Amino acid sequence: METLEKKKTVRGFNLELQETPSKEVQAVYDWYNEIFQFVPNLGKLLSNSDAALLSYTHMQWHLEKLGNLTPEENNIVQLTIAIENECKYCTAGHTLAGKVLFGSAKEDLDALRSRTLLSNTKFNALHEFTKAVYNTNGRVSDTVLENFRNAGYNNAQALDVITNISAKVLSNLANQLAINEIDEPIQPFAEGLEGFSSDYR
Repeated sequence: METLEKKKTVRGFNLELQETPSKEVQAVYDWYNEIFQFVPNLGKLLSNSDAALLSYTHMQWHLEKLGNLTPEENNIVQLTIAIENECKYCTAGHTLAGKVLFGSAKEDLDALRSRTLLSNTKFNALHEFTKAVYNTNGRVSDTVLENFRNAGYNNAQALDVITNISAKVLSNLANQLAINEIDEPIQPFAEGLEGFSSDYR
């Protein structure tokens, strides 16, 4: 009997669901199917390591259920990082999520992608704080932190920004290491990202 060849990324990482997943991994697959009606290639890529898959999704779940930022604000942070890392997969994915799941204004999604001002002062403060934390490895100035607080954010939300950054760095680096394939439903949101290289060889 002929065995079907498993789908892989350019660099040989499996893009298949585990055949006999643990209950923890199956819970992640169920979550993806509930949200997107399919398991995206990011989930399949991270399935190469249970630790990676569960670490990523548990951070997302904790931000959603226990976090102090709104879902739209979480997405602003994660889209900011995806753009900073020029991760085409995650930039497209979080543009779609902002539009479909979190009710983000098109002008805000466009502003993030074009690196221009967002629609309100608070979102701009969140965006600038995110970039500052990421690009200084957390060593922001007193002024940067005070600007974030003066915009209406608190210390718990500052730490949630770091948690969002951590989740997105994990997925960005995994996608770029493997040279992951953008799923068909996400591909339209990759338009305009031609400057983001996905192949570093």
